[in-house]
Amino acid sequence: MDKIYISTYGVAFSDYKLLKKQIIGFKDFRLGVEYATSWKDPNFYEKLDAQIEIMRGIPATIHSPFVEICTVPGSPEEKYMEEIFERACGYYKAFHATSMVFHTNEGAFPKSEMKAKRVRAREVLLRWHEKLSRENISMTVENVGYPLKKNLLFDYENFIRLFDDLPGEIGCLIDTGHAMLNDWNIEELVRTLGSRIRGYHLNNNDGIHDSHYPLYDREGYYSPEKVDSMLRTIAVYSPDADLGIEYAPDGRFDTESLYSDIRRIVGVTSGTLNK
Repeated sequence: MDKIYISTYGVAFSDYKLLKKQIIGFKDFRLGVEYATSWKDPNFYEKLDAQIEIMRGIPATIHSPFVEICTVPGSPEEKYMEEIFERACGYYKAFHATSMVFHTNEGAFPKSEMKAKRVRAREVLLRWHEKLSRENISMTVENVGYPLKKNLLFDYENFIRLFDDLPGEIGCLIDTGHAMLNDWNIEELVRTLGSRIRGYHLNNNDGIHDSHYPLYDREGYYSPEKVDSMLRTIAVYSPDADLGIEYAPDGRFDTESLYSDIRRIVGVTSGTLNK
C-alpha cells in the first residue's frame, strides 16, 4: 500500500511550493497530492490554477468543494453548488486525478428533517455519479459530521446502509478523524465495508475537535499502538485503497515527521514493521 497522497490542507491550501518540496524530497517512492477545490481565500483559485503546470506529473486526487449538497431543488444554493462542483471536475481533468471525494453534507439539520435530508443527499450523489461516469471521473463518498458541530447526518448504521443504496462504482472513503470523533469502531467499519473502501483520510485528533493531528501524535485520541492496529486491518480488508495524509497546518508536524509517519504507515500496512 504505497498510494499515498498529501492533502493541500497541510500547507493551508496556499504554500504549494512547500508541498512540492515535500513531494519530491521523499525518495522512497512517489507521493501524490489531494487538491482541495474550494476555500475561503479570495485568491484560492488563482493559486490553484498556477499549480496545474508546476505539479504536472505528480499523482493526484481531488476533494470536491466544501459546500452543502443537501440543498433545496431549484434554489440559488443548489445552482451555486452545481457551478462550483463543475469547476472541480475541470480540476480533476487538469491534474489528471484518479478519484474525487464528496462529503454527504456540511451543515446541521433539525432532527425532524434528518430522514428527508439523507434521501436528498442520496439523490444528489446519484445525480453526480451519472454525470461523472460520463466523464470517466471516479467518485468516493466520505463520512462527515461530529457531535460538537451537531452535523452528523449519516450515523454509523446509516453510513454503511448508504453504500447498499449507491452503485458499486461509487467507492467509500473513511476519514479516521471523523470516525474517532463519533466513537465509531473503525476496525469493525473497515471489516464491514471491505474493498468498497477506495480511500482514507488519515488523521488523529483530541476526541472533541476535528483538529487533524498527525496520525501518530502522542496527544491523539488514538494511541500509536491503536493506530497500528487500525492500519493492519485496513491493509487486510482494503489493500488497494488510497491513503491520504490530512494534517492541519498547525505546527504539530514538519517535513521530517511527515516522512517518518509515511514510513511507519507503509511499514505497518506492508507487514515489514514489527508488532
